[in-house]
Amino acid sequence: MRKNILNLLKTTYLTDEGASKNWKFITFLFILATIMITASHQVDSKVYQIANSTQDLQRLKSEFVTTRSQLMHLKMKTAIEKKLLSTRIESPDKPATIIYVQIDG
Repeated sequence: MRKNILNLLKTTYLTDEGASKNWKFITFLFILATIMITASHQVDSKVYQIANSTQDLQRLKSEFVTTRSQLMHLKMKTAIEKKLLSTRIESPDKPATIIYVQIDG
């Protein structure tokens, strides 16, 4: 047991006669580790992109709600009447009359 540990620490498995098999396996492990690290970095970058997109989406939704509420406030009859008071235009006493036009065709 102790001899095996010493051989492992001395790396005699890399210099022996059958070392070519070990080198092939070590090269395979190195390539596999490189692929795994690359894939991990790509996944991390996608996660950051998704997080940024989610923040942008929340910001845009908030902006949409604010703009819509401002529009609804501007479309209110009382807001329009307040703006028209400065031009001395008042709301009519009688409601508008609907005119129907019939086109013969």
